[in-house]
Amino acid sequence: MSAIKNTEIKFREALSRLLAGEPIRTKPTGKLTFNKINNEAGAGHSYINKACFKSLREEEFQLKIERYNNVKSDAMEGGVILPELNLSTEDALRRELKREIALKIRYKKERDDARKGSKLDESERNALLFRIHDLQEQLRPLTVVSLNK
Repeated sequence: MSAIKNTEIKFREALSRLLAGEPIRTKPTGKLTFNKINNEAGAGHSYINKACFKSLREEEFQLKIERYNNVKSDAMEGGVILPELNLSTEDALRRELKREIALKIRYKKERDDARKGSKLDESERNALLFRIHDLQEQLRPLTVVSLNK
């Protein structure tokens, strides 16, 4: 078996380990890249970028990498986690932190909106009370009380 075919097999195995979330030589966290596949396969620096592996990168790996990164970024932003995506504890904690921050921002916005609505209601109530007082002042001279018994 030629060295190129042997290396292609190593790259495919490395990609499958990374997609399964069980890497041997790299960390399971972070985005999936060609360089990460290269390091997981144990190849030399940027060996996957050689011209002989161009079709392997463009035809096989590119779509799988994009799909994995999209699913992972959706999961990190609070979307649905697919069963094939194994988040590490670090990624799971980071996802939970992002969710909590988003909730905190939403709650603060709701609180501010409620305060603003309360102030508008109070100012409207005060305007109505002043109008009632003004109308009472206008009607006071017109009110005639009979003193006959």
